[in-house]
Amino acid sequence: MPLRHALDHHARQRPDALAVALSGTRLSYGTLYNRIKRLHAALCALPQQARPDLPLPDGARNFALSIGNHPEAPTLLATALATPHVVTLLDPQWPDRLHQRVLAKLPPDVLFCLSSQTGLIDTAARLGIPAIAVDTAAFAAFLQAPQDIPFTNPRDIFMVGFTSGTTSEPKAFARARHSWRASLDASRLAFALTEHSNTFAPGPLSHGITLYALAETLDLGASFHALPKFDLSAAHKAMAETRRIVAVPSLLGALCRDAPQQQIVEITTAGAKLDPALLTKARQHFPRARVHEYYGASELGFVSLNTHGLQSSSAPPYSVGRPFPHVELSLRQNGEEVPQGTPGTIFVRGDLAIDGYLWGGRTSGFRREGPWATVGDVGKLNSDGSLSLLGREGGMVITAGHNVYPQEIETALADIPGIDAAVVFGLAHPSRGQELIAIIQGDAALDELKSQLSIRLPRYKLPRHIYRLSEWPLTSSGKPDRGRLMSWLHEKDPRLVSATG
Repeated sequence: MPLRHALDHHARQRPDALAVALSGTRLSYGTLYNRIKRLHAALCALPQQARPDLPLPDGARNFALSIGNHPEAPTLLATALATPHVVTLLDPQWPDRLHQRVLAKLPPDVLFCLSSQTGLIDTAARLGIPAIAVDTAAFAAFLQAPQDIPFTNPRDIFMVGFTSGTTSEPKAFARARHSWRASLDASRLAFALTEHSNTFAPGPLSHGITLYALAETLDLGASFHALPKFDLSAAHKAMAETRRIVAVPSLLGALCRDAPQQQIVEITTAGAKLDPALLTKARQHFPRARVHEYYGASELGFVSLNTHGLQSSSAPPYSVGRPFPHVELSLRQNGEEVPQGTPGTIFVRGDLAIDGYLWGGRTSGFRREGPWATVGDVGKLNSDGSLSLLGREGGMVITAGHNVYPQEIETALADIPGIDAAVVFGLAHPSRGQELIAIIQGDAALDELKSQLSIRLPRYKLPRHIYRLSEWPLTSSGKPDRGRLMSWLHEKDPRLVSATG
């Protein structure tokens, strides 16, 4: 597992049921499982690269994937989920040099890419790695006669993932099958999923939230719908066949247009805090839907959950909810648990976390303290038991002698009517050490904004300068691009319009 038994069962019991729909390609469970068995046979026939840093079970191969949301992506990803083989999940948005470094460090037995990725194909050739362009006849020629899939060991890995963006060396981690099996069991209950939870996920399949949605949906025996790239008209057609949406907040906001969608009854979102304005908009556009907002990390899996019903939420909207099923939380400093309400590093204990990085992360990111694991996020437990995020270790701002976490100010800003989104930075200041700078989207008047902030925050946490921005820069995963925003601040980019003079 996580999916070998489920796919075999669905292919036998409901072979004609729709499994995947992407870019006009529709695969039934019978067809999908047959293609997986053909791909499994082809992978087994490949010679195996020497790979001491990534031990694989007997007969397994490691294949690298960089094809975005091409129609062949679900088959390739489901193969890693259901067979002994392992996928190295490359991001198509990475620059060629980053692809080169990753492939040199962890040479796969085969690379699946697009014919237009000439730099990636040239890199593979130099490293002696076979490259197969899935948008050519080469992929169909690569497949072999179906071969039965052996049972998989829960302790074996099925995926190598990466946690960084495009500007630094990525931190690589291996994900074991048992961790996603436990996650699938937990999320089925937490998100109220059934075999009727046909799911639309508009994001890139190379990113965790969309890939996990594919695994969830196939495990259930429901149908998974995706797009080659985001298009609102195509999204509405896909939503007409589904009951559930899985998307980061930026894409969820893009879907909240035109007429209300009555058929959507469940929404799952993660990747950034869901601000109150977007929650209100989602409730209006999807009037029958519950919104499941979870906080987690690639290395930790699920951490906490806040389910927003039609009238109320399971935890305060400013929080990221309460511990996810199978997960215990502990806020700690210097190895000791801190009292309720005191900021501390968020640690989790459960069966969803990775063991560690394959490379990278020596000075930041994932680490363990005994049975507890963290990625360095800082938060506090509220009096009702919910969790609030404050920032990252090392991300604390010291201004005029006060310790301030930018996330707390971002949450306060997002709670103000007329503010659609907010990001807060600490910039060097000659006398204060650092000063707080806020960048906002929205039409709230400055006087009202200051008045509302003064109610919510002490004076030393109020931003000294506020800038408005009409269009938010996003990373390839749909999150606010903080690196670019920081560059714009330093460069005094004209896209940032001062609201404070």
